[in-house]
Amino acid sequence: MDQKNELNESLEAQFLLHQKLKSSIKTLGEVENLLKVIEANLKYSIECNDALVQENWKLKLACDEWMKRAIKLEFKVLSARDAK
Repeated sequence: MDQKNELNESLEAQFLLHQKLKSSIKTLGEVENLLKVIEANLKYSIECNDALVQENWKLKLACDEWMKRAIKLEFKVLSARDAK
C-alpha cells in the first residue's frame, strides 16, 4: 500500500507539473505575440523617424537658402543706402 501511495503522489506531482508547463507555454505564447507587436511598432517608429530626419534635412537646406537670400538682400539695401 505504501507503493500505491507513492505512485499516487508521483502521479499527482506529474499532473501538477504538467499543468504548470501548459500554463507556462501559454504565457510564453502571449509574450511572443506581444514581442511581435512591439517589433512591428518599433519598425514603424524607425521608418517614421527616418522620414522625419529626411524632412528635417530638407527644411534645413531650404532655411539655409532663405538665409543666404536674406543676407544678400540686406547687403543690397545697405549698399544702396550707402550709395546715396
